[in-house]
Amino acid sequence: MAMPITGLKMTTSEPFAPVYREFAERFEKCLRPSTYPLAVKMIEKEEDIPKLAKRPLRDLGCHLNTCQCFAISRRIGDMIAQKQEDMWCFEAALAYGFTGGNLEAYNEGLEFFLAGKTRYPDGSKDLATGSKWARSFPRFEADKYVAIVSAPLARAGFEPDLVLLYVNPAQLNQILAGIVFEWGENVPCEIAAHGGCVNYVVPPMETGRFWVSNPCMGDISSAISLPEELVFSAPMAKVEPLLTGIERRQGYRGGMPVRYRMEAEGLLPDSYAEIASIMKMHRASVK
Repeated sequence: MAMPITGLKMTTSEPFAPVYREFAERFEKCLRPSTYPLAVKMIEKEEDIPKLAKRPLRDLGCHLNTCQCFAISRRIGDMIAQKQEDMWCFEAALAYGFTGGNLEAYNEGLEFFLAGKTRYPDGSKDLATGSKWARSFPRFEADKYVAIVSAPLARAGFEPDLVLLYVNPAQLNQILAGIVFEWGENVPCEIAAHGGCVNYVVPPMETGRFWVSNPCMGDISSAISLPEELVFSAPMAKVEPLLTGIERRQGYRGGMPVRYRMEAEGLLPDSYAEIASIMKMHRASVK
């Protein structure tokens, strides 16, 4: 029988560095997100798990999905650490390479997964199709990490690998415009029906790039991700210039909330009007 999650409260801990609080405040000012900017770190050694982090099995008396741990951190403000023994969803354990000290069992589970047996018959038309999907699944090497920890960025008692922002399309556009302003680049994304918590973490850490993902059905149904939410992942090393790009761009074109207007032949920025003139694109009243 499903169990209620109890014993949660905002973790009171000093941030690893005051700059994290500053970054969080700047994100909140620029984007007005509905939940805390989320700090995430992959832990290589058990002794490096923050002492004040709650552990689902030990402290809450239950296993949790990683998306639920992220939800607790970004909504309630608790710092949560998960090892394999704390997890309820196998996809995160496989993708993060958490063997729980039993590499043989991990490899047996990985073989089952790669054969497509977690997708077929209800999620793929045949085993071959399920296997094709499974083999594209991003994952870290086994035993590279032992745990994952999440907390609000403003109170992260650890040095984050990533900052995750749960945003709507308008907020995401502000982020993407800041990236164009600062780097002149677009952002890759991984849109998938399964493994949201995997796509939030593994590709951006493996590539060092910004990443956009969507909550999977598990995140939506069991961790209350909202229908309009997307997840933007930023490697920690890029957070400060990202914020600079967002802020500088908003200084030219405005930020949140969006100033809605729907009008024919609306007012164009000077550079848009100039290129329209070059291309002989005139108002209807101009013959």
